Amino acid sequence: ERRRYVALAPLVGLSLSRPAELATGVVIRMLVSGELAGHWPESRRLLPPAFGREPDRHCVIELRRDLAAGEEPPDAAAEVADVVSAVRLTTAAALAAGPVLFELLDGQPFGISPALPIAATQPPGEPSRLDAFRAPIAAEVLAALGDADGDPELAEALDRWELSLFQNEPFRSEQLRAALGALLGETWPMRCAVLLEEPGAAREELHGHLVGLAEGGPASGPAVEAARRA
Repeated sequence: ERRRYVALAPLVGLSLSRPAELATGVVIRMLVSGELAGHWPESRRLLPPAFGREPDRHCVIELRRDLAAGEEPPDAAAEVADVVSAVRLTTAAALAAGPVLFELLDGQPFGISPALPIAATQPPGEPSRLDAFRAPIAAEVLAALGDADGDPELAEALDRWELSLFQNEPFRSEQLRAALGALLGETWPMRCAVLLEEPGAAREELHGHLVGLAEGGPASGPAVEAARRA
Protein backbone atom coordinates (compact mmCIF):
# COMPACT_ATOMS: atom_id res chain seq x y z
CA GLU A 1 0.00 0.00 0.00
CA ARG A 2 1.44 3.37 -1.06
CA ARG A 3 1.20 6.46 1.12
CA ARG A 4 1.34 10.13 0.14
CA TYR A 5 3.87 12.32 1.93
CA VAL A 6 3.76 16.13 1.61
CA ALA A 7 6.04 18.77 3.14
CA LEU A 8 5.34 22.50 2.97
CA ALA A 9 8.07 25.09 3.62
CA PRO A 10 7.10 28.79 3.79
CA LEU A 11 9.21 31.05 1.55
CA VAL A 12 10.22 34.69 1.98
CA GLY A 13 11.95 36.87 -0.59
CA LEU A 14 10.17 35.53 -3.69
CA SER A 15 7.02 36.26 -5.67
CA LEU A 16 5.33 34.23 -8.41
CA SER A 17 2.99 34.78 -11.32
CA ARG A 18 2.07 31.09 -11.46
CA PRO A 19 3.20 27.81 -9.83
CA ALA A 20 6.66 26.64 -10.85
CA GLU A 21 7.42 22.91 -11.00
CA LEU A 22 11.18 22.53 -10.52
CA ALA A 23 11.29 18.72 -10.45
CA THR A 24 8.95 15.77 -10.10
CA GLY A 25 7.13 16.37 -6.84
CA VAL A 26 8.80 19.76 -6.22
CA VAL A 27 6.66 22.86 -6.77
CA ILE A 28 6.86 26.47 -5.65
CA ARG A 29 3.35 27.90 -5.38
CA MET A 30 1.18 30.34 -3.49
CA LEU A 31 -0.03 29.18 -0.09
CA VAL A 32 -3.79 28.64 0.03
CA SER A 33 -5.48 30.67 2.75
CA GLY A 34 -6.11 28.52 5.83
CA GLU A 35 -4.13 25.60 4.38
CA LEU A 36 -1.79 25.34 7.35
CA ALA A 37 -4.12 26.54 10.09
CA GLY A 38 -6.61 23.80 9.24
CA HIS A 39 -4.07 21.16 10.27
CA TRP A 40 -1.94 23.14 12.72
CA PRO A 41 -3.85 25.82 14.67
CA GLU A 42 -0.50 26.97 16.10
CA SER A 43 1.03 27.52 12.65
CA ARG A 44 0.62 31.31 12.68
CA ARG A 45 3.28 31.74 15.38
CA LEU A 46 5.65 29.41 13.49
CA LEU A 47 5.53 31.36 10.22
CA PRO A 48 7.99 34.12 9.23
CA PRO A 49 7.01 37.65 10.28
CA ALA A 50 4.37 39.27 8.01
CA PHE A 51 3.93 36.00 6.10
CA GLY A 52 0.83 36.24 3.92
CA ARG A 53 0.77 40.04 4.17
CA GLU A 54 3.66 41.07 1.89
CA PRO A 55 4.03 40.38 -1.87
CA ASP A 56 7.23 38.37 -1.36
CA ARG A 57 5.84 36.40 1.62
CA HIS A 58 3.05 34.30 0.12
CA CYS A 59 4.80 31.26 -1.35
CA VAL A 60 5.68 27.77 -0.19
CA ILE A 61 7.90 24.98 -1.45
CA GLU A 62 5.79 21.84 -1.71
CA LEU A 63 7.45 18.42 -1.77
CA ARG A 64 5.33 15.38 -2.65
CA ARG A 65 6.37 11.73 -2.52
CA ASP A 66 4.52 8.45 -2.89
CA LEU A 67 5.98 6.08 -0.27
CA ALA A 68 5.96 2.31 -0.52
CA ALA A 69 4.87 0.29 2.50
CA GLY A 70 7.50 0.68 5.21
CA GLU A 71 9.44 3.35 3.28
CA GLU A 72 10.73 6.24 5.37
CA PRO A 73 9.80 9.82 4.42
CA PRO A 74 12.48 11.75 2.52
CA ASP A 75 14.94 14.16 4.09
CA ALA A 76 12.66 17.09 3.36
CA ALA A 77 14.92 19.67 5.04
CA ALA A 78 17.83 18.77 2.74
CA GLU A 79 15.62 18.81 -0.35
CA VAL A 80 14.18 22.21 0.59
CA ALA A 81 17.72 23.54 1.12
CA ASP A 82 18.65 22.42 -2.42
CA VAL A 83 15.60 24.21 -3.82
CA VAL A 84 16.55 27.38 -1.95
CA SER A 85 20.13 27.18 -3.27
CA ALA A 86 18.92 26.67 -6.85
CA VAL A 87 16.57 29.65 -6.70
CA ARG A 88 19.18 31.85 -5.02
CA LEU A 89 21.62 30.97 -7.80
CA THR A 90 19.02 31.64 -10.49
CA THR A 91 17.45 34.86 -9.23
CA ALA A 92 19.87 36.39 -6.66
CA ALA A 93 16.81 36.75 -4.43
CA ALA A 94 17.19 37.36 -0.70
CA LEU A 95 15.45 34.04 -0.21
CA ALA A 96 14.82 31.89 2.85
CA ALA A 97 12.59 28.89 3.64
CA GLY A 98 11.11 27.90 6.96
CA PRO A 99 11.92 28.31 9.76
CA VAL A 100 9.99 25.04 9.94
CA LEU A 101 8.53 22.50 7.53
CA PHE A 102 4.96 21.26 7.91
CA GLU A 103 4.65 17.56 7.06
CA LEU A 104 1.55 15.58 6.11
CA LEU A 105 1.08 11.87 5.60
CA ASP A 106 -2.05 10.76 3.77
CA GLY A 107 -3.55 14.19 4.34
CA GLN A 108 -3.04 14.14 8.12
CA PRO A 109 -0.50 16.08 10.21
CA PHE A 110 2.70 14.06 10.43
CA GLY A 111 5.14 16.48 12.02
CA ILE A 112 6.77 19.91 12.17
CA SER A 113 10.52 19.87 11.59
CA PRO A 114 13.18 22.60 11.41
CA ALA A 115 14.60 23.79 8.11
CA LEU A 116 18.38 23.70 7.70
CA PRO A 117 19.96 26.95 8.98
CA ILE A 118 21.59 27.84 5.62
CA ALA A 119 18.17 27.74 3.98
CA ALA A 120 16.19 29.26 6.85
CA THR A 121 18.40 32.36 7.21
CA GLN A 122 17.45 35.26 4.96
CA PRO A 123 20.51 36.96 3.45
CA PRO A 124 20.69 40.74 2.94
CA GLY A 125 19.35 41.91 -0.40
CA GLU A 126 16.16 42.40 -2.34
CA PRO A 127 13.30 40.01 -3.09
CA SER A 128 12.91 38.75 -6.65
CA ARG A 129 10.41 37.07 -8.91
CA LEU A 130 10.44 33.54 -10.29
CA ASP A 131 8.88 34.15 -13.70
CA ALA A 132 8.24 31.94 -16.71
CA PHE A 133 11.77 32.58 -18.02
CA ARG A 134 13.64 31.90 -14.78
CA ALA A 135 11.66 28.88 -13.57
CA PRO A 136 13.07 26.47 -16.20
CA ILE A 137 16.58 27.71 -15.39
CA ALA A 138 15.98 27.06 -11.69
CA ALA A 139 14.80 23.55 -12.58
CA GLU A 140 18.02 22.90 -14.52
CA VAL A 141 20.14 24.26 -11.67
CA LEU A 142 18.30 22.12 -9.11
CA ALA A 143 18.89 18.99 -11.22
CA ALA A 144 22.59 19.89 -11.60
CA LEU A 145 23.09 20.41 -7.86
CA GLY A 146 23.02 16.65 -7.48
CA ASP A 147 26.29 16.49 -9.41
CA ALA A 148 28.05 18.33 -6.58
CA ASP A 149 27.89 15.19 -4.43
CA GLY A 150 30.58 13.56 -6.58
CA ASP A 151 32.58 16.72 -7.31
CA PRO A 152 34.44 18.04 -4.23
CA GLU A 153 35.58 21.23 -5.98
CA LEU A 154 32.09 22.08 -7.15
CA ALA A 155 30.65 21.29 -3.71
CA GLU A 156 33.20 23.58 -2.05
CA ALA A 157 32.50 26.36 -4.55
CA LEU A 158 28.77 26.13 -3.91
CA ASP A 159 29.19 26.09 -0.13
CA ARG A 160 31.52 29.07 -0.10
CA TRP A 161 29.36 31.07 -2.50
CA GLU A 162 26.27 30.52 -0.37
CA LEU A 163 28.16 31.39 2.84
CA SER A 164 29.33 34.62 1.20
CA LEU A 165 25.70 35.78 1.06
CA PHE A 166 25.67 36.19 4.83
CA GLN A 167 29.06 37.81 5.41
CA ASN A 168 30.43 41.33 5.42
CA GLU A 169 33.78 42.45 4.08
CA PRO A 170 36.50 41.28 4.10
CA PHE A 171 35.04 37.83 4.75
CA ARG A 172 32.59 37.96 1.84
CA SER A 173 35.41 38.56 -0.64
CA GLU A 174 37.51 35.79 0.93
CA GLN A 175 34.68 33.33 0.40
CA LEU A 176 34.17 34.46 -3.20
CA ARG A 177 37.88 34.12 -4.00
CA ALA A 178 37.88 30.62 -2.53
CA ALA A 179 34.67 29.70 -4.39
CA LEU A 180 35.99 30.83 -7.78
CA GLY A 181 39.37 29.20 -7.14
CA ALA A 182 37.71 25.88 -6.29
CA LEU A 183 35.46 26.13 -9.33
CA LEU A 184 37.92 27.32 -11.98
CA GLY A 185 41.46 26.84 -10.65
CA GLU A 186 44.34 29.26 -10.18
CA THR A 187 43.63 31.26 -13.35
CA TRP A 188 40.02 31.87 -12.34
CA PRO A 189 39.87 35.61 -13.22
CA MET A 190 40.57 34.92 -16.89
CA ARG A 191 38.60 31.67 -17.05
CA CYS A 192 35.56 33.27 -15.38
CA ALA A 193 35.62 36.25 -17.76
CA VAL A 194 35.87 33.93 -20.78
CA LEU A 195 33.08 31.74 -19.41
CA LEU A 196 30.64 34.61 -18.91
CA GLU A 197 31.36 37.23 -21.60
CA GLU A 198 31.95 37.30 -25.33
CA PRO A 199 35.28 38.74 -26.56
CA GLY A 200 35.34 42.50 -26.37
CA ALA A 201 34.99 45.38 -23.94
CA ALA A 202 32.53 43.60 -21.60
CA ARG A 203 34.94 40.69 -21.11
CA GLU A 204 37.88 43.02 -20.48
CA GLU A 205 35.88 45.05 -17.97
CA LEU A 206 34.75 41.94 -16.08
CA HIS A 207 38.30 40.59 -16.09
CA GLY A 208 39.46 43.81 -14.46
CA HIS A 209 36.90 43.45 -11.67
CA LEU A 210 37.93 39.83 -11.10
CA VAL A 211 41.65 40.65 -11.07
CA GLY A 212 40.94 43.26 -8.41
CA LEU A 213 39.19 40.61 -6.33
CA ALA A 214 42.00 38.10 -6.90
CA GLU A 215 44.58 40.64 -5.74
CA GLY A 216 42.84 41.02 -2.39
CA GLY A 217 40.45 43.89 -3.03
CA PRO A 218 36.80 43.89 -1.96
CA ALA A 219 34.39 42.29 -4.38
CA SER A 220 32.75 44.81 -6.68
CA GLY A 221 29.13 44.41 -7.75
CA PRO A 222 30.12 42.89 -11.11
CA ALA A 223 32.48 40.45 -9.38
CA VAL A 224 29.77 39.33 -6.95
CA GLU A 225 27.34 38.81 -9.83
CA ALA A 226 30.00 36.94 -11.83
CA ALA A 227 30.57 34.49 -9.00
CA ARG A 228 26.86 33.70 -8.87
CA ARG A 229 26.63 33.26 -12.64
CA ALA A 230 29.74 31.08 -12.76
